Amino acid sequence: MRTVKAVSLILLLLCSITAKSSVVYVSSSMGDDRNNGLTVNTPIKSIKTAIGLADTIMLKSGDVFYEHVSLNGNYLSCYGQGKKPVLSGYKRVKTARWQRAGNNIWKISLNDIGFEGFRVGESSLLNNIGCIHEYDIDSIHGRKVQKKEQLKEDWDLWQSEHFEKERTQPKDFASLYMYLNRDPNSLHIEFSIGASGVNMRRSTIENIRIEGFGCHGIAANTHSTIRNCEIDAIGGMTQVGYQYFVSLGNGIEFYVSENIEECVVEQCKISRCYDCGVTIQGGRCGQATPRNIAIRKNVIYDCCQGWEDFLNNDDNVVYQNCVFEDNIVLNSGKTGGFGYPTRFKYCHVLGNSLKGYKGMIIRNNTFVGGNYYVGGITPIQYKSNIWQGNVCYIKRGDFILSNYVGTADVVRIPKEKGVFKSLKVATNEAIFKYREMTNDMTTRFIIEDERKINKRIARLKKKYL
Repeated sequence: MRTVKAVSLILLLLCSITAKSSVVYVSSSMGDDRNNGLTVNTPIKSIKTAIGLADTIMLKSGDVFYEHVSLNGNYLSCYGQGKKPVLSGYKRVKTARWQRAGNNIWKISLNDIGFEGFRVGESSLLNNIGCIHEYDIDSIHGRKVQKKEQLKEDWDLWQSEHFEKERTQPKDFASLYMYLNRDPNSLHIEFSIGASGVNMRRSTIENIRIEGFGCHGIAANTHSTIRNCEIDAIGGMTQVGYQYFVSLGNGIEFYVSENIEECVVEQCKISRCYDCGVTIQGGRCGQATPRNIAIRKNVIYDCCQGWEDFLNNDDNVVYQNCVFEDNIVLNSGKTGGFGYPTRFKYCHVLGNSLKGYKGMIIRNNTFVGGNYYVGGITPIQYKSNIWQGNVCYIKRGDFILSNYVGTADVVRIPKEKGVFKSLKVATNEAIFKYREMTNDMTTRFIIEDERKINKRIARLKKKYL
C-alpha cells in the first residue's frame, strides 16, 4: 500500500511540474528565466521561455523585448501601466564602426560585437537588413539594390547579389554597404533585421507594439485575432528564393497556403511598411481558401499600399465573406524613407489577383492622400473586388485606376479639361471610366488640392494617433 501511495505521489509531482500554468508574466526589465512567472512579482525574462510554460503570456507594459515570437494556441497581451510592450527587431549600433569603402560608400560588419538590441550574429540569414532607423529623430531610410555599383543615392543599401535560394548563404549578409554623402558614425542608427515579429495560428494578440522587423510584422494563419496593436517600420529585406530580385514587407500578412478562416484584425495602427499595411494573399496553392476574415476599424498610414488582396490559385477559389471595412487609410505611397524600384506602384488598394474575379469586399473605408486602386493587367482583373460605400479624398493628377506595371489603363483625376467642355466634365468622364472598368459604382471621390489633403491627414492623425 505504501509503495502504491509513493508511486502516486511521484506521478502527481511530475504532473504538477510538467503541466502548463494558466498565465505567465514576462518582463525584460525585471524578469529572470529562473522564476516561475506565476505572479507579477516573479516574472520570466524571455517570451520564448514563457511560451513553453503557459498558453496565456502577459508582457510588462513599457518593456522592450528583442525577440520574434511564434504563437500556436496562445493569448499574448500585457499587464501593468504605461506604454504598450514592444517586440523589436532592431539591431542597434552601439559603437561607431563604419569604414569607408569608396566614394560616399560605407561598410559595416554585422557581427554582434558593437551592437545591442536584437542579437543575430554575422553568420545568420537574419542579418538580411530591411531598413535603417535613425532612432533619435525616428526617421527610416533604405533601398536595397542588387549590385554594389548601383549604390548611387543617399541611403542606398547593398549586401549581396544573391537572392536564389540555392545560392544564398548566411555569409552573404555578414556586412552592409551604404551610400551616404556624410559620415554615418555621427548618426544614431539601428537596423531592422530579416525576420517576422510574430508568426501565429489559432492565437490572439492584443495591446502589443511590433517594430523594426525586415520581413513582416505579423505572419498570421487560421483562427488568428489581432486587436489594438501597433505595427511600425516593417520590411525592406531581400526576398530570398523569389524569381526576381525584390524586397518585401507587410504589416500583417495572411498567407493562404492552406485554408485560413475565422480571423479578425481590428483597432490596430499600422505604419511605415515597405509593402502593404494588411494583406490576404497566396501562391499557387490549389483549393486553399480564405473565409470569414475581417479587417476593420484600423488606421493604416505611410505604407506603400494600405490594403492588398492577391490570390494566385485556382479560378474557383475566391474570398468567402472576407472584408476590409471601416478603416482609415492615409498617405499611401509616402513611406517615411523606403526607396522603391520605378515599377512599384503606390496606392491605397492593390488588387493583384491574377485569376480574375475573387470577391474581396472593400467597404465603408476612408482613403486620404494617395493614388486609389491598382488592379491587374486585363479587364477582368480590374473587376476582382466588391466595392461598397468608400470615400476617397484625392488631389488632381493622382490616379484612381492603374495596373501593377503601369503600362495601360491609367485613369487620373485630370488637371486640365483636355478635349472636354470643362474640367468638371473631364473629371466626370474619368470617374465614369473608372466605374465602367472596375464595377465600383459607390466610391465617392472628393477632389482637394494638396494643401487641403495634407491638413486633412494631419487632423486625422491627431484624432486617431
